[in-house]
Amino acid sequence: MKKILVVFAALIMVLCISGCGNGSKPADTAAVTTTADPNTIEVPDLSGLSKIQVEMKYPKLNFNFVEKYDDNAEEDAVISQSPESGTRINKADEITVTISIGAKQVEVDDYTGRSIEDAKTLIDKQGLVCETQFVENETIARNCVISTTPAARTWVDKGTVITCFVSLGSAEQEIRVPDMVGKSIEDATKLAAENGIVLTITYDDTSSLEPGTVIRQGVDPDTIVEANDRIEVVIAGENAAASKTTSITVTLNTSLEGEFELKYYIDGTLIPEKTEIKEISLTRKIEWEVSGTDVHTYSVMVTSRTTGKSGKLYEMEVDFTQNPPAKNLIDEFNSKIFEELLTKE
Repeated sequence: MKKILVVFAALIMVLCISGCGNGSKPADTAAVTTTADPNTIEVPDLSGLSKIQVEMKYPKLNFNFVEKYDDNAEEDAVISQSPESGTRINKADEITVTISIGAKQVEVDDYTGRSIEDAKTLIDKQGLVCETQFVENETIARNCVISTTPAARTWVDKGTVITCFVSLGSAEQEIRVPDMVGKSIEDATKLAAENGIVLTITYDDTSSLEPGTVIRQGVDPDTIVEANDRIEVVIAGENAAASKTTSITVTLNTSLEGEFELKYYIDGTLIPEKTEIKEISLTRKIEWEVSGTDVHTYSVMVTSRTTGKSGKLYEMEVDFTQNPPAKNLIDEFNSKIFEELLTKE
């Protein structure tokens, strides 16, 4: 019995020693934490996005967009990017994004019998340029396409000029003068050609309307006239043949949201038909194409439709006697105007 007790005691000691060894607490392992440099960013994955989606989704990144023909990618879609997604770069570093401008060649559709307005819209969508020639035709309805050059089903490069031969109808067809007031000189000229009349153009540089706009016509709309009759129209502004054109562009980079009313002034006179409402979160640029032969002052006033507060975006003098026209800020451009106008006092 004594021998059994001794063996049992020895067994207990072995189990205790073994248990203590297995249950010992392992040494603590120090956690390692890596903090990213706050001056760097991780390049996002832009695949599957369009150019406008990239600009709207990442307005604060520095993108350099380049265009490339691609037969397999939709127009305006991202083809590639450099650096690749997941790469860490400095916030100010440039990200080059290659954008598809679609297939290099397109097939000319058959526009026979379509109205010239519809044909022009479809031609523009194909990345082609539409020009028109009007001819008399006994069988094709007035203002409808007779044929095109290059012909339908021809493959051409994007940007190719497509000449549409458009029917004036028969020589005996009644011609009515169209309403051209308020239209641009380009649109009025096209409308006159479509209706078989010829324009005599004069200019009125005292008008406050947008230069190049028809302000009156010598024959009332719907008056019946003969083919190739001359109709006088008066155009606002100076003679376009002598004037120069330039663009005033403000590029926005803001994450603000809200609607703003923009009013445009020439030499302190409001151009009412130019007034527009813009949602600032969807606006990347504010562009104004201006023209003249002398020196004029252009300004834009901005009003928040949320707070009712107003302020000046810029006031600029443009000297059209220079070639190219010289643009000089009279007041410093206020890049924070939208933020200021949204602040409620």
